[in-house]
Amino acid sequence: MKNISIYRPTSIEEAIQILSKHGTEAGVYAGGTDLLIRLKNRLVQAPTYLVDIKRIDNLRYIREDAQGGVQIGAATKIAEVANSELLKKKYPMLVQAVNMISSPELRNASTIGGDLLQEVWCQYLRGGYSCWRNGGHICYGAIGDNSYYHSAMGGRLCYAVYPGDAATALIPFDARAKLATPVGMKELSIEQLVPGDMMVDGRIQSHVVRYNEILTEVVIPAPKPGTRASFEKLRPRGVWDFAMASLAMAMQVKGGTIEDARVVFGGISGKPLRETAVENALKGKTLGPGLADQALSVALANAAPLKYNATKIDMARGLLASGLVKLSTASAVA
Repeated sequence: MKNISIYRPTSIEEAIQILSKHGTEAGVYAGGTDLLIRLKNRLVQAPTYLVDIKRIDNLRYIREDAQGGVQIGAATKIAEVANSELLKKKYPMLVQAVNMISSPELRNASTIGGDLLQEVWCQYLRGGYSCWRNGGHICYGAIGDNSYYHSAMGGRLCYAVYPGDAATALIPFDARAKLATPVGMKELSIEQLVPGDMMVDGRIQSHVVRYNEILTEVVIPAPKPGTRASFEKLRPRGVWDFAMASLAMAMQVKGGTIEDARVVFGGISGKPLRETAVENALKGKTLGPGLADQALSVALANAAPLKYNATKIDMARGLLASGLVKLSTASAVA
């Protein structure tokens, strides 16, 4: 592991000052389940200065707001999200999704903020190859073994898939993220937070958080009336493994008719992939036989699988079909 220095600020303002001082050589440390592995692997983008935010008050909570929505502090453990009675009542699909993240041991250590902002798990990056994310100018996943960790929906520089499950499950609820910055707070949708690989402060990452910004909170609006939601995930093993393909879906149903829908695929793209073509195909339709065929006719039309991962598209389409069957018989619950 590389030599590091650790700061332990007691306020967001102090933490941002430290991050601003050290620039891209610094990084936020909360759960550490991704960060410590990056340090051990000596990745080029791994920080030299760690800003431990665990002593900062009011970053670890789950609470209902005045509008009936829920606020989740960024340092809240994944296990706490999974076990929250409030979230089980309001957003059981989200609870289902986070219960499928990794293993119980890692859910006890990992935070919701860390899951949203984690680095990709491409075997070439984690193996120290000099790729786009590790100081090089090539994506080995585009030309090598791309059966698991790489996009089947095309890419730009890096073809690694976005690995987080929480973002995929939050987007159907129109959840938002709050960031503390040197000039005050700003708010983004989860879609805006993790748009896929892009250059930020001179380095490629899947999220837009700058070196001197801190994710502080996730806000989920109050559930809409008549909401039905489901989460599906395919992975090689029942624990530990990331998704080969996943699907989070929510729809508002009134009198058997779909008034609105959100369809988000995970594990197949460099970002949680919201499939608006399927959403538009579902709106105004009646739940029942034949609905899956209509959705599948427009699903993932822009797929661009690599040499070894076309099966990801088949998996994702299968999850869409099974998810719609489940929602056709489900009760109105988020």
